[in-house]
Amino acid sequence: MVTPSSQSDSNSIVDADQTATVTTAASSTAVSPAEESAASNTSESQTLSLGQSWLYAGGALLAVYGLFASIDWLNIGFQSILGPQVEALLTLAANPWLGLLLGILATALMQSSSVVTTLLVGFVAGGLPLATAIPMVMGANLGTTITNTLVSLGYVGNDEEFERGFAAATIHDCFNLVALLIFFPLELGLHPLEQLSQWLLRQTLSADFMLENWLAPMDWLLHPSRWLMAYGVNSMPGPWDSLLLFSASVGGLMISVTALSWLMKHWLDTPVKNTIHWATGHGSGIGGLATGAAITALVQSSSMTTSLMVPLAGAGLVTLQDVYPFVLGANIGTCITALMATLALANPVALQLALVHLSFNLLAVGLIYGLPPLRAMPLAMAQQLATTARNYRIVAIAYVVGVFFLVPFAALWLSLTLLI
Repeated sequence: MVTPSSQSDSNSIVDADQTATVTTAASSTAVSPAEESAASNTSESQTLSLGQSWLYAGGALLAVYGLFASIDWLNIGFQSILGPQVEALLTLAANPWLGLLLGILATALMQSSSVVTTLLVGFVAGGLPLATAIPMVMGANLGTTITNTLVSLGYVGNDEEFERGFAAATIHDCFNLVALLIFFPLELGLHPLEQLSQWLLRQTLSADFMLENWLAPMDWLLHPSRWLMAYGVNSMPGPWDSLLLFSASVGGLMISVTALSWLMKHWLDTPVKNTIHWATGHGSGIGGLATGAAITALVQSSSMTTSLMVPLAGAGLVTLQDVYPFVLGANIGTCITALMATLALANPVALQLALVHLSFNLLAVGLIYGLPPLRAMPLAMAQQLATTARNYRIVAIAYVVGVFFLVPFAALWLSLTLLI
């Protein structure tokens, strides 16, 4: 038998349980300001309509065609402007140390290793010696890291955010510098990259295979662009036709690569960001490598993908250890542009240079990231550099100006002065 007092007690217990349940549910659904902001940003981002997706896809195809056409023009243009001045420049670039510095400076100025390596692919197809181009490609690997380093300078007003962001940016620099210190002397003495790329060329795509499978269809696809260029060249006076051809090819290449990167970035913006958050949040080295490579191959820009990591690191959302494998994957993914460019040329030497670029980055990741003692070196270097830059801001400015501009430019200027 239940008395009124016992029923009242049980009701009060039920009320207390319900109150506790509501309180617990409220606390479990409460979100932090950061999470609320992220949710707001996500809800505000508009999903692309089918029509917009088709527009981006069409634009990307046009950009790829522009890339192929520019490389085709570049191959012809480089041969047409060969003269005393160009021969003097090639003599200068034949010095591997100066070729390395030229690759660093050119990439820092253009802020795109994809443009520089693709230009070199076209130059090699037009007659530039492979041995001259290899140091330039290695220099371009280091020069491309300037973009994310410049992004990190935006955090200079906050000590902690600046240190984290600058370390995340310069881990790319430090890794590529260690890779250069290991592989550049080896390439000078033993030529392992040149020999490996030659072996890969024989094993995968022989010249006959390329000619049979790519030359005929690419000739057909590029016929309109060749007609347009021939019309423009024929309408110019003699001394200017070669300059027009060369300038149009370089300008077209830069516009095509930039447009392709922009289109892919905006087309795949939300999936790319979600994938980056997922990959860095799971802390897997292999996952970070694969994600960095895949995203960079899609958006055609290692500068863009690595620069995305700087704000995440500055805000403390990812650690330097999370950023590290991701930027190494970006190093591998950026090789896709030069490989694509070779499809327009059907030239085995051009393909070999693209394979040199890929081999260099794969071997560097395998050796440095694969061996724990070497793996720790870029991390320690980046952290020490960031700590010093936090205490002395001038160090960050001196680092950017000195490494990417002052030293390469001074060495090249001195060499040109002595040559003349």
